[in-house]
Amino acid sequence: MKVCIVIIIDQIEQGTPDWHRARAGVITASRASEFSSEAKLAPMPKDVIYGKDSTGHTFAYNGNTYTGANKTKLQDIIRGCLPRVYGDMRQGYMAELVAQIATGLIPDQMSFKQCEWGHDHEDQARAFFELEHGVDVTVPAFIYRDKEKRFGISPDGLITGTKIGLELKCPFTSKVFVEFATCDKIKKEYIEQCQYSMWVTGYEGWYFANYDPRITTKKLHWVLIERDQAFMDKYDEAEKNFVRDMDSMLGKLDLKFGQQWS
Repeated sequence: MKVCIVIIIDQIEQGTPDWHRARAGVITASRASEFSSEAKLAPMPKDVIYGKDSTGHTFAYNGNTYTGANKTKLQDIIRGCLPRVYGDMRQGYMAELVAQIATGLIPDQMSFKQCEWGHDHEDQARAFFELEHGVDVTVPAFIYRDKEKRFGISPDGLITGTKIGLELKCPFTSKVFVEFATCDKIKKEYIEQCQYSMWVTGYEGWYFANYDPRITTKKLHWVLIERDQAFMDKYDEAEKNFVRDMDSMLGKLDLKFGQQWS
């Protein structure tokens, strides 16, 4: 089992040029689902020879013959002999990280009214959470999973004296808040974000909270998401494969991870 020594960066502030530099080329929580996407069966090769008669289906490929009544099952057997393939989103995210290392630059995040609303109310939401829970919340700029600095997060908060973190959302529309507050409806990517944050930090829980100052009664709703070993195992496996493939992509450009900080 890999032992990770978490590195917390708290000498800078989130959103500053130094913060952007610290994140360059690093896999972060908001993209956890792309990083950890699983490889799927390859498509059927084009040089397969197919035939059908009264006895069933026949496929000839790579010197082998596959016969049977279930066409789909035979196709899956052939596809299973081929290397698995990853989706375009994983490849695109990897290229994005490599570009950050190659240039030392991170494109400015698009500024639109939904993001501005969330940013403008995040401090208020955090203070409200602290008051309601009777806790202190610290906000480090960035946390690396280990000294290799391949994986990291910019948490919305860490609960002082605990092994629990905080993810805050300030929905642009109150409809989203109501759906969460009444049904605990959480997008899959937000669950991934919290689980990835626990994988990076080693924490045991992560609050997912929504805050809406327009609500006249209950302005804050939260759930505590517990560490799920299935996610941890998935990220452990993705770590090896993603780093291997990313290093291969870097090598094709005569690049190495880490040179973005040199």
